Amino acid sequence: MKYVIFPKGKQTQFLIETKEKTKKSWEKLAQILKVSRSMIFFYRNEHSKLPRKHYLTLCRLTNTKIDLSLRTMQIKNKSEKIKIPSLTEKFAEFLGALAGDGHMNKITYEISISMDKDLDKKYSMHVLKLYKDLFGITARTYTQKECNKIKCFAYSKEVVNHLSSTYSVPIGKKKGNLKIPKQIKSNKPLLRAYIRGLFDTDGSIHRHHPKTAMLGIISRDPIFIKEVKQALLTLNFTTSLSNKNLYIYKKKEIDKFFKEIKPSNVKHNYKYTYYKKHQRVPLTKELIKR
Repeated sequence: MKYVIFPKGKQTQFLIETKEKTKKSWEKLAQILKVSRSMIFFYRNEHSKLPRKHYLTLCRLTNTKIDLSLRTMQIKNKSEKIKIPSLTEKFAEFLGALAGDGHMNKITYEISISMDKDLDKKYSMHVLKLYKDLFGITARTYTQKECNKIKCFAYSKEVVNHLSSTYSVPIGKKKGNLKIPKQIKSNKPLLRAYIRGLFDTDGSIHRHHPKTAMLGIISRDPIFIKEVKQALLTLNFTTSLSNKNLYIYKKKEIDKFFKEIKPSNVKHNYKYTYYKKHQRVPLTKELIKR
């Protein structure tokens, strides 16, 4: 299939102008192009390139002159062979990261994990490797400037259905539907790996007092965060729970956490190493400068 190569920002501009000229809703435009409503937003946000046939349809719809200066590229839609992995520590880590700042879409079958675009660049490379190693999927990244996020994402109906049916990963809304998979709860090595992924995406190490640190894991799901507290208790960690926040305060427990859980996120490991050396946790602005 041929795709139009717009200069950055121009595909978004073209689609917004088309909507204004036709006075049609995004849903109606999606129907005209015979794509899902979600896909038209992927085109609008420049998350996906616009197929040339759709570009020509929209030009005809608005009597817009075709821009012959726009380049096109041919992409062979050869689907990758999907692997369904056994439940290893690496897979448990991925499931934890998905529970933290991940999402599965029931319309496009997108599996995505989001993180800070400035602080988590190196971690995003680790996440992309997890997609490839576990499922054989070549995931991509998309920078969401409006919320300072970078999203690692891939599409697979087979993977979405497997994660949902086998490990109870929620599709769509997560709040009220999150749970640690039962296969992981009863296996301590897998549970440590799951907590690793969760902490890498939804955890933090920051200052408690000028010379002390505390670990935190946050979740908007009150039932899930209580389940995480129980999981950490199973792993012999003492935690404190306050609304949607779970904390570890004791220095020896923080040391134990980094020794046994072994976070994969470079940001967390740098802050912990700095804290051990200088007896203070660096501020976020210090991390951005380094």
